Amino acid sequence: MPIEEGGGARSRPRGVLPVDGRLMNEQRVSKVSYLFIAAAFLFLLFFFLRAGMERVLTVIPDDAAYYFKIAENASAGEGLTFDRINRTNGFQPLWLAALVPVYRAYHGTPETMCRIVLVLQLVALALAALLLNAALARYFSRRTVLVSLLLFLSFVFVPAANGMESAVLVLFLALAFYAGSRADAFGRRDPKRELVLGILLGLVVLSRLDMIFLPLVVVAASFASALRERVERRARLVRTLCVAAGAAAVVIPYLVYNETSFGAVMPISGLLKSSFPRFSHPAYALSTLGKRGWAGLLLAAGYAAYSLVRFRWTRSDTDGRRYYRSAMTVMACAILLHFIHALFFMKWAVFSWHYVPYVFFGAVVICEPIERFFSPASLKRMRAAYWIAVAAIVAVGCLAVFRGLSRPIDRAWCPAAYAAARWARENTDTDAVFAMKDAGTFGYFSERRVINLDGVVNNLGYQAALKERNLRGYLAIKGVGFVVQHAFWDRPDITKGEYDSLAVSYRSHRYECDSDSILLPKAGEVYRSRPYFDGPYETVFVIWKIRT
Repeated sequence: MPIEEGGGARSRPRGVLPVDGRLMNEQRVSKVSYLFIAAAFLFLLFFFLRAGMERVLTVIPDDAAYYFKIAENASAGEGLTFDRINRTNGFQPLWLAALVPVYRAYHGTPETMCRIVLVLQLVALALAALLLNAALARYFSRRTVLVSLLLFLSFVFVPAANGMESAVLVLFLALAFYAGSRADAFGRRDPKRELVLGILLGLVVLSRLDMIFLPLVVVAASFASALRERVERRARLVRTLCVAAGAAAVVIPYLVYNETSFGAVMPISGLLKSSFPRFSHPAYALSTLGKRGWAGLLLAAGYAAYSLVRFRWTRSDTDGRRYYRSAMTVMACAILLHFIHALFFMKWAVFSWHYVPYVFFGAVVICEPIERFFSPASLKRMRAAYWIAVAAIVAVGCLAVFRGLSRPIDRAWCPAAYAAARWARENTDTDAVFAMKDAGTFGYFSERRVINLDGVVNNLGYQAALKERNLRGYLAIKGVGFVVQHAFWDRPDITKGEYDSLAVSYRSHRYECDSDSILLPKAGEVYRSRPYFDGPYETVFVIWKIRT
């Protein structure tokens, strides 16, 4: 049977690929793909279940523990609170909603629950890998999909297993892409499927609120496509409305809840990180991208330019990849809008996991050039080059994973926070109240009430206290008995314990001002860790007992 080069599932018999007059069994390559998914899953499963908690915490951001503690409190009937004192909405809603039933179903030690959550993330990411593998196989040969999958496993799967919202975001991105491929969402199909696509896009937004650009671009592109139609314009407009309605039905209730319950549409963490409508300095966002983020961003810019040129010269796809190209164009535009927003309006606390969608996009968009480069006509002479490329990706991926998982414990501050939390759990009263910036790990594992002093899981009332320079009064009202600090940059006197007292104040990122100071005398120290490094700075973890 003649095979259309580059065809999708409908234009090529399943399981075979022409190579120099012979048939290569694609099922073998497919099995290799499943083996790599299983290997990544089992490797991380072993690591999360068997490694010491200090080692596990070298790959889990402090912010992940905010989710764990809020979910634990919510499951116990305490409401949405990190410290069991202040209500907060400083979290991405879908990941927290997924965690609450886990903590309600089983209540173990903080260490046990942390491992359980990470295992559940692995399940979600493995499902995402399977969905992505199945969706891409509709448009490309299995050898191409294998390369994409290896990039996904190395640079999305492993980094996203971090306790943050990354795993659920990746899952719903993969699910939306898969569902769209099954329904030919940008084609001429059932409007009910567009409604489902809209719901999935809304869930993507609830996974990370800054993904709002994705459904906006989808709706805008669908609306523009409908306007170009003459025969089915009305039907396409209905489908566009279905996508918009599905996304709005998921997202708007959450935004209304924020406004009515907390006084702002955005959660407190978003309010503190965003400078909108004022411009922030673009150098900050540029410094947070990292190599993988830059790679994804450049691929998005290149694909958006390619799509524009291609649209000018051709309006039809004859190789069965219409949906794939439409989806890649939409996501490329969404990534560019996301980056523009980050460039001009994000001023604080932006980290590598904010750019996971960029890397996800890069792993998927690479399929088309790979398919062209290793075309069936050239595969005989390029077969060795192909397998060398596969081996290189595996080697680079394994090296990246090894470096990430073998980071020295004294080069990360979360293990030091864990050690301090264990001390607090064993040496302080259960009703003791602590206050700390970057309070996630310490607050979760100490099982004590810990008020967050950078504000991301606090509320607007705390920001008002900072603005009014009433920090001391705020701590007194909340009954704080201990102040905690995990890093002292450029203060070797404190690291060595050669100081008399330390005056500390805290910044309101809402109002861009500093609070009044509180004095922490050396004599008030009740805990001091061994030296460790926070970035390039040698520092210590210190707890002071205070009188308020």
